[in-house]
Amino acid sequence: MQRAQIDELTRLANQVYFRAGVFNQTLWMGHKAAKCPMDMWVYQELMVRLRTDLVIETGTWMGGSALYFAHLLDLMGHGRVITVDIHTQPGRPEHDRIDYLEGSSIDDRIVEEIGNRASDSSSVLVILDADHHAEFKLEEMNRYAPMVTPESYLIAEDSCFDHYPAWPEFGPGPAHAVNQFIKSNRDFEIDRRQERHMITFCPRAFLRRKSARSP
Repeated sequence: MQRAQIDELTRLANQVYFRAGVFNQTLWMGHKAAKCPMDMWVYQELMVRLRTDLVIETGTWMGGSALYFAHLLDLMGHGRVITVDIHTQPGRPEHDRIDYLEGSSIDDRIVEEIGNRASDSSSVLVILDADHHAEFKLEEMNRYAPMVTPESYLIAEDSCFDHYPAWPEFGPGPAHAVNQFIKSNRDFEIDRRQERHMITFCPRAFLRRKSARSP
């Protein structure tokens, strides 16, 4: 099957997925996790292969995805999750490996606190799932990119909004931000191998770090 055919099938699947509201009905251990299950499987593969010891997540929402990452780290026997959101939602899951932060993911205080933790970690995976407007997402990417360890990933969630687009009315979003980011960040490359399950919220948005972290 040609790349164009795969892209068209994926575009249609993503539109159906979002328009039907399926993304809002995904649970992990009873907690809402607005993630694509296929992406979650890929995250698991990456974490095991890279021996991730710190997952940084922006956009906590109900905490289901943070709990998923914590459970993976339980199975791996090490690591922590730092997750940040501007709002604290009631009923978020508690877990010894999860650190919740409240505030904007691009606030200087938040970035500094997370950056300090990342500097002590050997393998850092960053998943950006906060505000999806292009300007904000690009700011997030620029601020968190230095925290990503070599061979690990910076992932701009929901690039499907404006890549296919799943939400044509949304306007410039994560896909636009990725295009801008990749032009000026040669340490990163788009890794479309992580889209091999076809259904993904992150088309062209799995960004692999090729070289050493900035000082």
